[in-house]
Amino acid sequence: MTNWPITYAHTLICHTFIPPLKPSNMLNGHGDDIYKSNTEIKANFSTNVWYDADTDILRSMLITQIDKIFHYPEPAAESFVREVARFHNLQPQNVIAGNGATELFYLIAHAFEGSKTILPIPSFSEYEDACTLYRHQQIFVPIKDLQAGPADLMFICNPNNPNGHVWKLEEIENILQQYPQMTLVVDESFIDFAPTAQPSEPLLASYPNLLVIHSMTKSYAIPGLRLGYMLGSEKLIDRIKRFTHPWNVNALAIEIGKFLLQNGKYLLPDTDRLLKRKENFVRAFDELPGYSPVPSETSFFLIHTIHKSHVLKQELLKQFGILIRDASNFRGLDEHYFRVNTLSDEKNQMLLRALRLLSINDL
Repeated sequence: MTNWPITYAHTLICHTFIPPLKPSNMLNGHGDDIYKSNTEIKANFSTNVWYDADTDILRSMLITQIDKIFHYPEPAAESFVREVARFHNLQPQNVIAGNGATELFYLIAHAFEGSKTILPIPSFSEYEDACTLYRHQQIFVPIKDLQAGPADLMFICNPNNPNGHVWKLEEIENILQQYPQMTLVVDESFIDFAPTAQPSEPLLASYPNLLVIHSMTKSYAIPGLRLGYMLGSEKLIDRIKRFTHPWNVNALAIEIGKFLLQNGKYLLPDTDRLLKRKENFVRAFDELPGYSPVPSETSFFLIHTIHKSHVLKQELLKQFGILIRDASNFRGLDEHYFRVNTLSDEKNQMLLRALRLLSINDL
């Protein structure tokens, strides 16, 4: 693999500021934005959701539970919370259920309104959007030069989106030890895609300043149902619960969530096979003039290109029905980065062929 010198736009300084209240810049800036196009999508590389899940099992489960939509769901997804607690050997008072992981980021930001908050970059932009909404004093620190604390709050994504960086468990524990007054949020939404990433849950018993977030939408391929959960000390969870609202998780998501926690292990990604395919994909990009893959420990990875990523995205969609993730709106990246997820060998080759066919005049 080419050792590409990654140059992020904000690596020279670590700056602190209190941002003005503004609308979310990511509301229409995520991947998987198929809804914006009338073009038939033949291959969707823009989303990090597991592409090969057994959807027939999930469809059958939804059919058996369809009558649940005629009644209100549990106000706080109580039965799902109990199942999460059992799954992680915790108590229900250590768990909050969310309408996807993103709702949980906003709940945390609300509960810590006005806090001094550290955000490594590049990373998932909803942390920043949530903190901006609730007027946090944000400190942006490049991941490769990370200096934690002192602060009130810190978010990390493990493995990180968009670059696939994995935080070692000892690094996470070191932050918790050094800054016991700072709450550390570890977002493990993509942990099933990175065999080198170690779950942070074992640290919960020793560190009351830790929150761990799980998304069930990526690993089980149910992004449309919106389901996630947060784990933490009773004191922290109680603080955040004050900002929840009733019926935030729909009835079908509750039932699917319980089913997956009880029976879903065999539906998770075959990570070893997936990452072998990803390495072949990366090697092919390495041989493609004008494209340099960035090292990643997950099935998704960034690519630096000499072309403008938004133009590349438009042309791939228009000419080939292929969707990639323009990564230029991640803080710390510029207009020459895009992100892809590893799909089947056939679809991976489809993207590589399309890039070879695009002429310089197209871009």
